[in-house]
Amino acid sequence: MVLLFGNKNYGDHLGFIVTRCPNCRSDQVFAVHQERKKLTVYFVPTIQYRVKQYMTCARCVTRYEIAEELKTDIAERLMTKEQLHKLLGELAGGTALTAPACSVCSSSLNAGMKYCPQCGTKLILPHSP
Repeated sequence: MVLLFGNKNYGDHLGFIVTRCPNCRSDQVFAVHQERKKLTVYFVPTIQYRVKQYMTCARCVTRYEIAEELKTDIAERLMTKEQLHKLLGELAGGTALTAPACSVCSSSLNAGMKYCPQCGTKLILPHSP
């Protein structure tokens, strides 16, 4: 009898939180993620045996594991992307902050991109003054 078993990692984005970064010592947006490991038998996930949560600073990209006793506090303070944009807009004096987006598929874009990473559309770059 042959028994195939192993493990598989799963990652979930939980939301965002604004707090002080111990590394860069500034109030920053942190992305909060959860990683789960499951035992697999015949490639079917069966038993979850480890769950860890991490937060990553948007400025210095330092990643911190969330201690078990802080998970409920962090969960109560989590925000969605829309809530985060609204908060940042209010902090900027009522001016809503909008991230650049593709005109075809509305995917988020970063500065300097020439093509949309989602649909491949060539982006029209603004002219320099």
